[in-house]
Amino acid sequence: MAACAGSVRLSVLRLIVFWTLLGAPLAAQERSILVVDLDRAYEISIYGKSMREQFRKDNQDLAAENTLILNALKDEELQLTEDRANLSAEEFAAAAAAFDAKVQKIRSARLEKIRQVDEQFKGLKPQFFKRIEPFFDLIMQQFNATVILEKSSILRSIEGIDITELLVERVDEAYLADN
Repeated sequence: MAACAGSVRLSVLRLIVFWTLLGAPLAAQERSILVVDLDRAYEISIYGKSMREQFRKDNQDLAAENTLILNALKDEELQLTEDRANLSAEEFAAAAAAFDAKVQKIRSARLEKIRQVDEQFKGLKPQFFKRIEPFFDLIMQQFNATVILEKSSILRSIEGIDITELLVERVDEAYLADN
């Protein structure tokens, strides 16, 4: 019986050593590969939210400016319509053509401004990603990682290697310290 108990203990010990050796590469691998969800970081971080809020405010200013311009053009069109009774056909045609040219020039300028705003909006996320790059180096050093992969390109991973929350925490701490 004692021989059987010793054999069982030896088998258990071998099994523990085997699992330890087998698990070691996995543990090392977990520490050397990290995953981040960049879109989520952009969406939930205070810094990302502040970028979008500032853009929204700037865009509101543009909308208010558009409203002022539109109202001024409506007033000018109404005045032109009222002046029609006092103008000759040639004078009215010239005034109407000048007004139309002015409207076309303003429309062109506003469309260009809208295109610029659209480009600015499309650039927010890349700008966010570029500004948070230094945090990746710090987190890689902290975890002795060799690579950080974008979560959307990963088919499956364990939750323990996802650094999104940690990244957001670090970015927000730095952002709040600067403001």
